[in-house]
Amino acid sequence: MLTNSQIADHLRTYADLLEMAGESGFRLNAYRRAAEAIRQFERPVAQEPDPRAVPTVGPGIAAIVVELVTTGRFQELDELQEQMPASLLGLLDVPGVGLKTAARLYHELGITSLEDLDATLRAGRLSTLKGMGPKVQGRIADGLAFLQQRSGRISIGTALPLAERLAAEIGAAISTQVHIAGSVRRMCETVGNIDLLVIGSTSSTVFAAVADLPSIASQVDQGVDWATYLLQQGSALRVAVAPPEAAGTALIRWTGSVDHLVHLGGADALPLGANEFEVYATLGMAFIPPELRENRGEIDAAKQGRLPRLIDVGDLRGDLHLHSTWSDGAGDPEEMAAAAAELKYDYLAITDHSGGLGVAGGLRPERLNQQIEYVRGLNPAAPVHLLIGSEVEVHRDGRLDFDDDLLAALDLVVASLHSGLRQTEDEFTERMCRVIANPNVDIIAHPTGRLVERRQGANVDWSRVFEAATQTTTALEINADPARLDMADLVAREAARAGVLIAIDSDAHHPGSLRNVRYGIGVARRAWIEASQVVNTWPLPDVLAWLAERKIPGQPT
Repeated sequence: MLTNSQIADHLRTYADLLEMAGESGFRLNAYRRAAEAIRQFERPVAQEPDPRAVPTVGPGIAAIVVELVTTGRFQELDELQEQMPASLLGLLDVPGVGLKTAARLYHELGITSLEDLDATLRAGRLSTLKGMGPKVQGRIADGLAFLQQRSGRISIGTALPLAERLAAEIGAAISTQVHIAGSVRRMCETVGNIDLLVIGSTSSTVFAAVADLPSIASQVDQGVDWATYLLQQGSALRVAVAPPEAAGTALIRWTGSVDHLVHLGGADALPLGANEFEVYATLGMAFIPPELRENRGEIDAAKQGRLPRLIDVGDLRGDLHLHSTWSDGAGDPEEMAAAAAELKYDYLAITDHSGGLGVAGGLRPERLNQQIEYVRGLNPAAPVHLLIGSEVEVHRDGRLDFDDDLLAALDLVVASLHSGLRQTEDEFTERMCRVIANPNVDIIAHPTGRLVERRQGANVDWSRVFEAATQTTTALEINADPARLDMADLVAREAARAGVLIAIDSDAHHPGSLRNVRYGIGVARRAWIEASQVVNTWPLPDVLAWLAERKIPGQPT
């Protein structure tokens, strides 16, 4: 039986190949929307009497699904692949290679795979293609090299909601306690599989109940106290079982990294305990939060009573980087404010893009002035205090989109380096330090510009950046969008150690995305960061005082 993931892959492949063949428009988007809906559907689509039970699946796509489920094939896709091999889609994994470029590579140079692309690049034949100058070839070479470093793991933004749903399904099925464990519980930016720990039931009962869940495609393997499964959406699930008296021991065993467990004496040597506090106490140390269990000094710190009081989601009082319908967001400022109030925030900054990022509908000075007046007019009735700001584009030479007078008129300026990520380390660092030196710039957003598993960020001399940021009290951001998580945990830890102020922002483009801050909090906890080091844990008067100290209208930069 085809899994939801396999059905979705067929539809997605068909849509991408159609676009490469020159088709465009609503039809392609319909296939892609249906593919994603099928992938995330909670029941096996192959067992649905009518595939139209899946949202966004209409009669035409439903017929394709029936054909796939019945025959294992999709005739129109087979015919299309005779013209354009599916291996072409591997080219799309190369950062900077889109569908149009991949189609040109195929039609004009006969490139059908990553191996072909690498060989053509090395032979110097890419330069025969119009528009494939040295810079473009350099980006492709970097992209191919980056692919070799990718882990193939899934984002925490996908893994955590999935783990939460599975834990609830299993708990309801067998009426017992289920804990999230493994790298998901440690809030790693990517995970290899979902780990769950079931407390208080026999292994046979648990494994049989899990195998019967709609989310499960098949059972893959089984040990004495664990079993692994393939999920309908394509990921792997491992379920472990422990009795109540050993719940704490099992949670440490199934949560900690291998190095953490080794330095505790080994998983099999852990003392028996009903909770983790008890187990760590028996080992002569304080409770170690899950995010720290990476063997990065946490064991010695726990023995010596030096563990930090890690920041928590509840410590946040506001969000200082998000977008509204004024640029590329899906919620107007009033809707974003209402969502912030639901999170018990005191303040919120509206920071739509500046005009330099045209693809995001960035604002020109005239439009920004209108927004300043509009947002400030909302404050008397707004459920949270609204700050008016801008995510200002930084040009390759370090110039900002707006002049100093307009920047000074804003409550908050978030500077972003979306372009020039391939500059040398010295060039990019110099550019960032120039921006940090501007007294009107308050926060540097997603400092490296990386995309997790998709794009390598810029090379940065962090010692210079940290020194500049501490001297100017400029905050560096942990961008909580799970596609970014930038700064990464190790960099953020060094920043905090250097005394740099941190901002943890959602970069939300929709009211519901404000809740993505939990992923940024996960990064911060892995970075050993405490609440006092994060500017948006401060009360509003303190935030306003910090911002006021940084604004020096008209000062040359």
